Amino acid sequence: MGELMASRWAFEAFMVTQFKDNPFERQFYALDQKEALAKYKKIYYLPALESELSVVINNRNRWRDKSDSNPVKQSLDLLHSELQHELSKVGEDRFPYLDKLQIGKFDSVVYNKTDTLLHVLRNYYNIREQNAINKRDTMIKEMTDTPEKLNLFNSNRMKYQNENVRDMVEGKNEQIRIVKWKGELIQKHAPIYFDDHRPANALDFTANFYVPVKYFAGQKFDTFYFNIAMIWFFSIMFYIALYFQLFKKLVNSFEAYRKYRGKD
Repeated sequence: MGELMASRWAFEAFMVTQFKDNPFERQFYALDQKEALAKYKKIYYLPALESELSVVINNRNRWRDKSDSNPVKQSLDLLHSELQHELSKVGEDRFPYLDKLQIGKFDSVVYNKTDTLLHVLRNYYNIREQNAINKRDTMIKEMTDTPEKLNLFNSNRMKYQNENVRDMVEGKNEQIRIVKWKGELIQKHAPIYFDDHRPANALDFTANFYVPVKYFAGQKFDTFYFNIAMIWFFSIMFYIALYFQLFKKLVNSFEAYRKYRGKD
């Protein structure tokens, strides 16, 4: 029901643009996003994959069980899906054992190679995080290397940065950081930096609250403009419904059905 509320779209658009598009934060947003996503991968995502791999190695007696209820099969399916997604970013040739992450093909060799890959990915995200931190530190150093620049920097930070807004869009008070849903790992941590859209189809625009962009029809749209467009869309639809009295006709049809269905 929340998807039909104009306030839901308006509030999200306001909060997202207030945080990432203000004159102070937009200077650092790309680097903050790079750092936040690398931290998420290291702290939550990769440990979750390691846990799934542990399920597989600790249940050797079920490596041939193809039933859907087999936890080993579920873990292998998730590992295959997630690592395929990861390899699309870093190079599929880095792990030629992807197709062996399935019942009947998995063995100790594949386990060792998969475990090694997870360690490589951890190092990869460590480097990405450190690069983002170093670049931001360099930017801040250049922006504050004189007393005048420092005063301007602090003035803009006080003027545009809001800690309560930051806490909300980064989800700092949320207890759940990552969830397993329909064979995938879903990021709940720091939604304002989310950039891992996996739509079920071309018209699927569902996403966590406070994501910076929405995915629709094969394209990414800034949340502010996408949400404003959704408000206009619902406004037009409701106007048409009221003009043609569609709600009244729907209620009358429902009442007529209830009244006469027992007389057939």
